[in-house]
Amino acid sequence: MCGRGPMAPHRVVDELVNCMFRRLLVPLDSSPHARHALAEAIDLAKSNNARLTVMTVVPEPSAWATLGAIDAPINLRELNEQVEHAYQRILDAAVETVPQDLSVKTLLKHGAPGAAIVDEVTAHDHDLIIMGSRGRGELRSLLLGSVSRHVLHESPIPVLVVHVPGDQS
Repeated sequence: MCGRGPMAPHRVVDELVNCMFRRLLVPLDSSPHARHALAEAIDLAKSNNARLTVMTVVPEPSAWATLGAIDAPINLRELNEQVEHAYQRILDAAVETVPQDLSVKTLLKHGAPGAAIVDEVTAHDHDLIIMGSRGRGELRSLLLGSVSRHVLHESPIPVLVVHVPGDQS
């Protein structure tokens, strides 16, 4: 495979995909789009004998997160731990859907999601990002949709943006 000998023209694209995309990065949140992207990544990994890296990004707490806490004490360390555990559960649930015969690695990063995804790609050996087109919720999708847009514009590698079938957003 991978360029050895002549092949039928209709097999050229399949052959290129099989050779090119062996290290897949799948950024996740808890949205249906992210779950569908993971399913697509699993299918691609199975057909290409590729390895998956699933990652999620814990957003940094904003200054506005504590504005309402003037009258009520807030334990930021405890709140941050709870948020981090929630994101870890996203990764754990994702790994449970990956077949045992596929290689999968998990990453839990902190910061701005778009920048963290691009930083991961720049720092490590991935050759395709597969991600959902939208994040969680109607209002939040306006912001989290900007994550896929940021990655599309800043990534040095190809990005496959996955939509949930039938979704009109």
